[in-house]
Amino acid sequence: MKPEDLICYCGVHCGTCARWHENSIFMKLTILLAELVDGHGFHYWMPDIVEEFDYYEFRKALDFMSKKENWFICKKGCKKGDGNPNCEIRECCQKQKLDVCFDCSKFPCDKVKGNLEMIERAEEYRKRGKEEWFNQQIEKINKGYEHHTKKYYQIWAQNYLLK
Repeated sequence: MKPEDLICYCGVHCGTCARWHENSIFMKLTILLAELVDGHGFHYWMPDIVEEFDYYEFRKALDFMSKKENWFICKKGCKKGDGNPNCEIRECCQKQKLDVCFDCSKFPCDKVKGNLEMIERAEEYRKRGKEEWFNQQIEKINKGYEHHTKKYYQIWAQNYLLK
């Protein structure tokens, strides 16, 4: 897959999502957390003592999120079929043969007028130009940025700072 294919039609880079399969940090963290709670013996005492918390369901969730083979982890990116199958932006861009919605002469149209986040991404994209904007997305990924939360996470940042 070409790096450009990881830019969704709405201008989000798949690499900035914790669910992207190459961002194994999400899976690694769930594996580490499972190991930590098991190592502290939570499964022995917690179910009997903490009634308002279902430890077994919690552990089941950790097991689910730690597997690369489940539907929760994206492997293809938006342009190859992952993401919302009914996305209006995807359908429109495919129809108009656009790589990103921002390249449309009608942007922002009625489909995106209320999406301030997307409009801000478009402004940055147009200000920097496609190549510089794309490089900025890669830099964000390297520094631990996660799109959905809009945060830079220490676990990534530590690796970046150690280089």
